[in-house]
Amino acid sequence: IEREMRGAMGMICLLFAFALPSFCAPRIPEETMSTVDLIANAGYPVQEIRAVTRDGHILMIHRIPFGRNATPSSKPRPTVFLQHGLLASSADWVLNLPEQSLGFQMADAGFDVYMGNVRGNVYSRAHVNGSTVDRKEYWRFSFDEMAQFDLEAMVDKAMEVSGSNYVHYVGYSQGTMMMFAKLAREKQFAKKIKKFFALAPVVSVAHAKGPIVTIGRELLPEIELFIKMLGEEEFLPSSVITQFITRAACGASSITNPLCSNLLFALVGPNTNQLNNTRLAAYLSHTPAGTSTQNVLHWAQMSRSGRSEMYDYGSDADNLKYYGQTTPPKYDYSQVDVPTYLYHSPADLLSDPEDVEYLARTLPRTAVVENVMLKDFNHIDFVYGLRAATEIYAKIIREIKDHESNVVRD
Repeated sequence: IEREMRGAMGMICLLFAFALPSFCAPRIPEETMSTVDLIANAGYPVQEIRAVTRDGHILMIHRIPFGRNATPSSKPRPTVFLQHGLLASSADWVLNLPEQSLGFQMADAGFDVYMGNVRGNVYSRAHVNGSTVDRKEYWRFSFDEMAQFDLEAMVDKAMEVSGSNYVHYVGYSQGTMMMFAKLAREKQFAKKIKKFFALAPVVSVAHAKGPIVTIGRELLPEIELFIKMLGEEEFLPSSVITQFITRAACGASSITNPLCSNLLFALVGPNTNQLNNTRLAAYLSHTPAGTSTQNVLHWAQMSRSGRSEMYDYGSDADNLKYYGQTTPPKYDYSQVDVPTYLYHSPADLLSDPEDVEYLARTLPRTAVVENVMLKDFNHIDFVYGLRAATEIYAKIIREIKDHESNVVRD
């Protein structure tokens, strides 16, 4: 662990040392664009839609109602909902070129596309009672609350706006955990989800690898104590300084671009020759997009315990207060009753094959429609990879079209 920490810190120091002279190098415009700007810049229609959760969080949904070459129509379009991963935002679905981005590909396929943003990220930081991100109580949540409250509010809003009584759901990384957790505890929610496409699924991280996972797993008690001393608020807040370093060090013409990408590969999996390095600074400029420290601790807890369960409040008394029992409830994935498609790869350090196998084995046999093991996809390749469009997205679009062609509408 100590060797991994020294190596990571050394690479960060090198990046910073070489970053300053590179800051004035040419940049691509996507580095500073919002999701709305990214969509409009690519020539697509875009809408911002707000959804309010039962516990008062105001969430932003970004909608692409139709494709670049289509026109508005009263004819119903298949409704799809895309949910980003940890520390990310709706931008993930539209950061690549139109022929490489799932959000754009689905719009061009004739779908009504909704892209969610969970509480705490840059687009979803408002609350009905005025609670703001500078108040500690705002950040008391993990993916438990995202599953319980955020998904319901966003999916219901997408159904309301589209007029559909269901959505096809695509989740990536934490976006898969949210849906699996929701379906495990609320079977009735399955009526709203026609198909569930899980990209790099993570419901267990018992076998996940990489320096950050290792540090979190081995040093969890020390990390929890350190965080309690400093305050349990936002995790890795983005700032002018972090944006400066990212754009300077990771820009396409920066001499430290290879170091930047190699550091990323150390975290998510090996270089699979899918990453467009000229867009690396754009990817990293949109990450981290914000989450709570409690959420990151929750992932660390599951990594250390090897169990897929709700957040552990750290004492029998607190767990009893929140759950009515002294230990966190486990998620029971045998309750999931939605046609599910799993897409994963041995090259992914975070969605490990053993953990995916645990998920596939735990889900009802009738729920798993496809369990697809892909060759040479690291964790971020599922959203940024150059082969994702042909090896994953085209198949998802075809599955949805096949289903919708058999739907009888009023």
